[in-house]
Amino acid sequence: MFKVYKVLLVGLITLLLGGCANLSWTTAGRFIPPAYTLCPLEGKWTVIEDLQTSGNSGGSQQNWVGDSAQFSCKVAMLGDYVWSNPTYKIKKVNSRDYLMTKYLNLSNTLIPDSKEVSVVTVSSAENFLSEFMKIDDTKVIAFVQNKALYLQKVSDQVDSSFAAVNLNDFKTNDQSNPRTSGVLVGLKIPSESDGNGGQNDDFTYQTLWLASDDKKLHPILTGNDIFFPRSSGFWELQVRNLQVGAKAENLLTANDVSTKIPISQPRSAAINQLQAGKGIFKRIIDYVGNDYVAVENVADGTNHLQVLPVDKISAPEGIKLSDLLGNSGLTAFNSARTQASLALYNQGITVLDDAGFEQNFGLTRKNGHWYLRGRINYQEGTTPNYRDFNVNSIPPAKLIFYDTLCLSWQNIKDRVPEAVDAFSSPNRDIALVITKTKLYVYACNAGQLDSEPLAKIGLKEGETVIMAEWATGFYVDNWEKAFLANGAQVMTKENLK
Repeated sequence: MFKVYKVLLVGLITLLLGGCANLSWTTAGRFIPPAYTLCPLEGKWTVIEDLQTSGNSGGSQQNWVGDSAQFSCKVAMLGDYVWSNPTYKIKKVNSRDYLMTKYLNLSNTLIPDSKEVSVVTVSSAENFLSEFMKIDDTKVIAFVQNKALYLQKVSDQVDSSFAAVNLNDFKTNDQSNPRTSGVLVGLKIPSESDGNGGQNDDFTYQTLWLASDDKKLHPILTGNDIFFPRSSGFWELQVRNLQVGAKAENLLTANDVSTKIPISQPRSAAINQLQAGKGIFKRIIDYVGNDYVAVENVADGTNHLQVLPVDKISAPEGIKLSDLLGNSGLTAFNSARTQASLALYNQGITVLDDAGFEQNFGLTRKNGHWYLRGRINYQEGTTPNYRDFNVNSIPPAKLIFYDTLCLSWQNIKDRVPEAVDAFSSPNRDIALVITKTKLYVYACNAGQLDSEPLAKIGLKEGETVIMAEWATGFYVDNWEKAFLANGAQVMTKENLK
């Protein structure tokens, strides 16, 4: 009998351990989130009301009331829009503070003031779609295309036909409208020359919105600073100048446009940090992506490169190249750096700055593509100097999401001989061609530029493109309205030359 109990006990323990093989205590020092089998918005919903937002004239004119919405782990649908493989992220917010960022006043009967609520962010293929604030399990407020929609749940499950749908039968919005494209272009603009022939390291930044629908160009929009998309929504990157006595610094700030931080909050901390520093410290932006920013730091005559995560944009330390490229990328970086160092030694330069060399890298543009570059800082006598070198490794997708040029560089030069850079849309329907004085917008057909550009935009001497974030299909209208809601204006004719 004892042996029987012993066998049963062993079997029970084995069963329990088998069912708990992935519990958190099996992994030292790590919290493992629970695996959800349902998405946070699982089920079928109906749009009950369009909640008008005050002062939001850029909202969509579409009538959403009465439309259905359905969400699952495989497909998301709102009205006539369908997206495949959606991603859901949840954050906890204070209802009053969150609604203030949306400029929306709701009665306390709909949602208690200052209640903690969940906000579900929905994205597809790394493109932000909308946010849903959950009032409770049966009521949500959706923020889509700059409209606030009140939805009620009508079923905990999606329709049986929707659940069993073959995605190949759907013309999803991330694949539709192949001749509709838009791009947010970030520009780095040099300030007026100091007149002494010296290097100008003072810049301002601007964002353009260029969109085309079947070769018909939308009104060109422009806004100050850098407005860019992330999977969590739209963000804004700013460079502010701080000065205390003879000390000056460029402070980078990045924030979700729906939760703007008052300037007074970070300013005091930045000034305290500035007082501890020395001289003049400038940060020049070379590249802006969804999650990373490449900058050049200029301080006391030295110039260092740095790549910063957007979420830690004010951090003093940049990321290491090995964190992005792994060991194989680090090997390529070290090989290129060794060759550049030997070239300097052959010139009689022996005082090299090796401190933090793995963070001393960034991005540069050439012939329509982004390339990794490293930098060696050295002393030439008593004068600090530097030399850049190319890294023979492709920038990873988490650094640059899209960098495809669908046109041959020779074709571009044949049409625009003075071209120095170019970008093309994922739909292959429009391209941007950059010269030293112009930004041309061309329609494309069969891998060729059309005979005449859709638009010509004047550029200042030294003005460069530091960002090109593309939208296609449904996202074009969504991004355009979001940019307008953030204060963008239609470009004046004086700039279209």
